[in-house]
Amino acid sequence: MDEPGRWVFNRLAIDYRERPGYPPSLVDRLAALAGATGRVVDLGAGTGLLALPLAARGLTVAAVEPAEAMLELLRQQAGRRAVECVHAAAEQTGLPGGEASLAILADALQWVEPGSAGREAARLLSAGGAVAVVEPRLCGSPFADGMADLLAAANPRARPRPAGRTAQFLDAAGARGRAVETFLHEETLDPPRLAAVLRSLSLVGPALGPGRLALLLADAQALADHLGDAVWTREIRLTWGRRP
Repeated sequence: MDEPGRWVFNRLAIDYRERPGYPPSLVDRLAALAGATGRVVDLGAGTGLLALPLAARGLTVAAVEPAEAMLELLRQQAGRRAVECVHAAAEQTGLPGGEASLAILADALQWVEPGSAGREAARLLSAGGAVAVVEPRLCGSPFADGMADLLAAANPRARPRPAGRTAQFLDAAGARGRAVETFLHEETLDPPRLAAVLRSLSLVGPALGPGRLALLLADAQALADHLGDAVWTREIRLTWGRRP
Protein backbone atom coordinates (compact mmCIF):
# COMPACT_ATOMS: atom_id res chain seq x y z
CA MET A 1 0.00 0.00 0.00
CA ASP A 2 2.92 2.37 0.60
CA GLU A 3 4.55 1.61 -2.79
CA PRO A 4 2.18 3.27 -5.29
CA GLY A 5 4.50 2.64 -8.23
CA ARG A 6 3.81 -1.10 -7.93
CA TRP A 7 0.03 -0.71 -8.36
CA VAL A 8 -0.74 -1.04 -12.06
CA PHE A 9 -4.04 0.83 -11.73
CA ASN A 10 -2.24 3.97 -10.58
CA ARG A 11 -0.86 4.07 -14.12
CA LEU A 12 -4.23 3.28 -15.71
CA ALA A 13 -6.44 5.66 -13.75
CA ILE A 14 -6.88 8.41 -16.37
CA ASP A 15 -7.92 5.92 -19.04
CA TYR A 16 -9.97 3.87 -16.57
CA ARG A 17 -12.40 6.70 -15.95
CA GLU A 18 -13.46 6.40 -19.61
CA ARG A 19 -14.81 2.90 -19.06
CA PRO A 20 -18.55 2.37 -19.53
CA GLY A 21 -20.48 2.39 -16.29
CA TYR A 22 -23.13 -0.04 -15.11
CA PRO A 23 -26.78 -0.13 -16.19
CA PRO A 24 -29.30 1.63 -13.92
CA SER A 25 -31.16 -1.68 -13.52
CA LEU A 26 -28.10 -3.23 -11.83
CA VAL A 27 -27.54 -0.18 -9.63
CA ASP A 28 -31.21 -0.27 -8.60
CA ARG A 29 -30.94 -3.97 -7.75
CA LEU A 30 -27.88 -3.41 -5.59
CA ALA A 31 -29.58 -0.48 -3.87
CA ALA A 32 -32.55 -2.73 -3.10
CA LEU A 33 -30.22 -5.36 -1.62
CA ALA A 34 -28.64 -2.69 0.59
CA GLY A 35 -31.94 -1.27 1.80
CA ALA A 36 -33.16 2.31 1.66
CA THR A 37 -30.94 3.55 4.49
CA GLY A 38 -28.17 1.01 4.07
CA ARG A 39 -24.41 1.34 4.19
CA VAL A 40 -22.48 -0.14 1.26
CA VAL A 41 -18.84 -1.21 1.15
CA ASP A 42 -17.52 -1.28 -2.43
CA LEU A 43 -14.37 -3.42 -2.42
CA GLY A 44 -12.03 -2.45 -5.25
CA ALA A 45 -14.10 0.60 -6.10
CA GLY A 46 -11.79 1.95 -8.81
CA THR A 47 -12.94 5.37 -10.00
CA GLY A 48 -16.43 4.90 -8.57
CA LEU A 49 -18.41 3.30 -11.40
CA LEU A 50 -20.72 1.72 -8.78
CA ALA A 51 -19.93 3.76 -5.68
CA LEU A 52 -21.06 7.06 -7.20
CA PRO A 53 -24.44 5.96 -8.62
CA LEU A 54 -25.22 4.08 -5.40
CA ALA A 55 -24.46 7.21 -3.38
CA ALA A 56 -26.64 9.21 -5.79
CA ARG A 57 -29.52 6.95 -4.72
CA GLY A 58 -29.12 8.09 -1.13
CA LEU A 59 -26.94 5.29 0.21
CA THR A 60 -23.81 5.80 2.28
CA VAL A 61 -20.87 4.19 0.48
CA ALA A 62 -17.38 3.31 1.66
CA ALA A 63 -15.29 3.07 -1.52
CA VAL A 64 -12.26 0.86 -0.80
CA GLU A 65 -9.47 1.09 -3.37
CA PRO A 66 -5.73 0.31 -3.11
CA ALA A 67 -4.70 2.48 -6.10
CA GLU A 68 -4.45 6.04 -4.81
CA ALA A 69 -4.66 7.57 -8.30
CA MET A 70 -8.00 5.83 -8.88
CA LEU A 71 -9.24 6.94 -5.49
CA GLU A 72 -8.28 10.56 -6.18
CA LEU A 73 -10.39 10.57 -9.36
CA LEU A 74 -13.28 9.16 -7.34
CA ARG A 75 -12.89 11.93 -4.75
CA GLN A 76 -12.96 14.58 -7.45
CA GLN A 77 -16.23 13.24 -8.84
CA ALA A 78 -17.96 12.52 -5.53
CA GLY A 79 -18.79 16.14 -4.71
CA ARG A 80 -21.34 16.21 -1.91
CA ARG A 81 -22.36 12.59 -2.28
CA ALA A 82 -22.03 10.41 0.81
CA VAL A 83 -18.90 8.57 -0.30
CA GLU A 84 -16.08 7.72 2.10
CA CYS A 85 -12.88 7.09 0.16
CA VAL A 86 -10.77 4.42 1.84
CA HIS A 87 -7.21 3.77 0.67
CA ALA A 88 -6.96 0.09 1.52
CA ALA A 89 -7.03 -3.42 0.10
CA ALA A 90 -10.18 -5.54 -0.03
CA GLU A 91 -8.59 -8.12 2.26
CA GLN A 92 -7.93 -5.61 5.05
CA THR A 93 -10.03 -2.46 4.86
CA GLY A 94 -9.56 -1.09 8.36
CA LEU A 95 -13.26 -0.22 8.48
CA PRO A 96 -15.36 -0.97 11.58
CA GLY A 97 -17.09 -4.33 11.53
CA GLY A 98 -20.76 -5.21 11.57
CA GLU A 99 -22.04 -1.97 10.04
CA ALA A 100 -22.57 -2.65 6.32
CA SER A 101 -25.84 -3.84 4.80
CA LEU A 102 -24.13 -4.67 1.48
CA ALA A 103 -20.57 -5.57 0.49
CA ILE A 104 -19.77 -5.57 -3.24
CA LEU A 105 -16.85 -6.90 -5.23
CA ALA A 106 -17.32 -5.62 -8.80
CA ASP A 107 -15.01 -6.54 -11.68
CA ALA A 108 -12.22 -7.09 -9.17
CA LEU A 109 -12.40 -10.79 -8.34
CA GLN A 110 -9.19 -11.46 -10.26
CA TRP A 111 -7.30 -8.92 -8.14
CA VAL A 112 -8.08 -10.25 -4.65
CA GLU A 113 -7.36 -13.35 -2.63
CA PRO A 114 -10.98 -14.59 -2.53
CA GLY A 115 -10.85 -16.29 0.85
CA SER A 116 -9.29 -13.33 2.66
CA ALA A 117 -11.52 -10.79 0.90
CA GLY A 118 -14.59 -12.89 1.65
CA ARG A 119 -13.74 -13.10 5.34
CA GLU A 120 -13.27 -9.33 5.41
CA ALA A 121 -16.69 -8.89 3.78
CA ALA A 122 -18.20 -11.14 6.44
CA ARG A 123 -16.60 -9.03 9.18
CA LEU A 124 -17.95 -5.81 7.68
CA LEU A 125 -21.55 -6.98 7.28
CA SER A 126 -24.32 -6.70 9.81
CA ALA A 127 -26.57 -9.71 10.47
CA GLY A 128 -28.70 -10.32 7.40
CA GLY A 129 -26.46 -8.15 5.23
CA ALA A 130 -25.96 -9.00 1.58
CA VAL A 131 -22.72 -9.77 -0.23
CA ALA A 132 -22.52 -9.48 -4.03
CA VAL A 133 -20.09 -10.24 -6.84
CA VAL A 134 -20.46 -8.36 -10.13
CA GLU A 135 -18.74 -9.92 -13.15
CA PRO A 136 -18.91 -8.25 -16.59
CA ARG A 137 -18.11 -10.16 -19.78
CA LEU A 138 -17.56 -8.56 -23.18
CA CYS A 139 -20.05 -10.23 -25.55
CA GLY A 140 -23.41 -9.85 -27.23
CA SER A 141 -22.80 -7.65 -30.27
CA PRO A 142 -20.73 -8.19 -33.41
CA PHE A 143 -18.21 -5.62 -32.25
CA ALA A 144 -17.99 -7.00 -28.69
CA ASP A 145 -17.58 -10.57 -29.92
CA GLY A 146 -14.95 -9.52 -32.46
CA MET A 147 -13.16 -7.43 -29.85
CA ALA A 148 -13.05 -10.37 -27.44
CA ASP A 149 -11.36 -12.42 -30.16
CA LEU A 150 -8.83 -9.64 -30.81
CA LEU A 151 -8.02 -9.38 -27.09
CA ALA A 152 -7.54 -13.13 -26.76
CA ALA A 153 -5.25 -13.16 -29.80
CA ALA A 154 -3.20 -10.21 -28.51
CA ASN A 155 -2.80 -11.67 -25.02
CA PRO A 156 -3.79 -15.28 -24.26
CA ARG A 157 -4.31 -14.34 -20.60
CA ALA A 158 -7.34 -12.33 -21.74
CA ARG A 159 -9.25 -15.58 -22.19
CA PRO A 160 -11.90 -16.53 -19.56
CA ARG A 161 -10.43 -17.29 -16.15
CA PRO A 162 -10.94 -20.58 -14.33
CA ALA A 163 -14.25 -20.83 -12.47
CA GLY A 164 -14.47 -21.12 -8.71
CA ARG A 165 -13.29 -17.79 -7.34
CA THR A 166 -16.82 -16.43 -6.99
CA ALA A 167 -17.81 -19.40 -4.86
CA GLN A 168 -14.62 -19.11 -2.79
CA PHE A 169 -15.36 -15.47 -2.03
CA LEU A 170 -19.02 -16.05 -1.19
CA ASP A 171 -18.24 -19.15 0.89
CA ALA A 172 -15.73 -17.17 2.95
CA ALA A 173 -18.26 -14.35 3.33
CA GLY A 174 -20.83 -16.78 4.72
CA ALA A 175 -23.37 -16.01 1.98
CA ARG A 176 -26.54 -18.12 2.10
CA GLY A 177 -29.48 -18.46 -0.26
CA ARG A 178 -27.49 -17.46 -3.30
CA ALA A 179 -29.04 -16.08 -6.46
CA VAL A 180 -27.66 -15.28 -9.91
CA GLU A 181 -29.07 -12.46 -12.03
CA THR A 182 -27.97 -11.23 -15.44
CA PHE A 183 -27.99 -7.70 -16.84
CA LEU A 184 -27.06 -6.39 -20.28
CA HIS A 185 -25.40 -3.08 -21.00
CA GLU A 186 -24.02 -1.43 -24.09
CA GLU A 187 -22.51 1.89 -25.06
CA THR A 188 -21.18 3.15 -28.37
CA LEU A 189 -17.61 4.38 -28.00
CA ASP A 190 -16.06 7.04 -30.21
CA PRO A 191 -12.46 6.41 -31.37
CA PRO A 192 -10.66 8.29 -28.54
CA ARG A 193 -12.79 6.64 -25.89
CA LEU A 194 -12.40 3.19 -27.44
CA ALA A 195 -8.62 3.60 -27.33
CA ALA A 196 -8.75 4.77 -23.69
CA VAL A 197 -10.97 1.88 -22.61
CA LEU A 198 -8.65 -0.63 -24.26
CA ARG A 199 -5.56 0.95 -22.69
CA SER A 200 -7.30 0.75 -19.29
CA LEU A 201 -7.44 -3.04 -19.46
CA SER A 202 -4.62 -4.47 -17.36
CA LEU A 203 -3.99 -7.23 -19.89
CA VAL A 204 -3.66 -4.64 -22.66
CA GLY A 205 -2.21 -1.25 -21.66
CA PRO A 206 0.59 -2.32 -19.32
CA ALA A 207 1.03 -5.83 -20.74
CA LEU A 208 1.47 -5.59 -24.50
CA GLY A 209 4.24 -3.06 -25.01
CA PRO A 210 4.00 -0.06 -27.36
CA GLY A 211 4.20 -1.94 -30.66
CA ARG A 212 1.66 -4.65 -29.88
CA LEU A 213 -0.62 -2.11 -28.22
CA ALA A 214 -0.57 0.09 -31.33
CA LEU A 215 -1.48 -2.90 -33.50
CA LEU A 216 -4.37 -3.86 -31.24
CA LEU A 217 -5.74 -0.31 -31.19
CA ALA A 218 -5.53 -0.16 -34.99
CA ASP A 219 -7.27 -3.54 -35.33
CA ALA A 220 -10.00 -2.46 -32.91
CA GLN A 221 -10.69 0.74 -34.85
CA ALA A 222 -10.67 -1.16 -38.12
CA LEU A 223 -13.27 -3.55 -36.69
CA ALA A 224 -15.41 -0.59 -35.57
CA ASP A 225 -15.12 1.03 -38.99
CA HIS A 226 -16.08 -2.22 -40.70
CA LEU A 227 -19.16 -2.72 -38.50
CA GLY A 228 -20.15 0.96 -38.42
CA ASP A 229 -19.66 1.57 -34.69
CA ALA A 230 -17.78 0.35 -31.62
CA VAL A 231 -20.74 -1.01 -29.66
CA TRP A 232 -19.21 -2.10 -26.34
CA THR A 233 -21.69 -4.71 -25.12
CA ARG A 234 -21.40 -6.60 -21.85
CA GLU A 235 -23.26 -9.34 -20.08
CA ILE A 236 -23.07 -8.55 -16.37
CA ARG A 237 -23.61 -11.36 -13.89
CA LEU A 238 -24.66 -10.54 -10.35
CA THR A 239 -24.23 -13.33 -7.79
CA TRP A 240 -25.38 -12.56 -4.26
CA GLY A 241 -26.43 -14.03 -0.95
CA ARG A 242 -27.00 -12.96 2.64
CA ARG A 243 -25.28 -13.59 5.91
CA PRO A 244 -27.43 -15.34 8.53
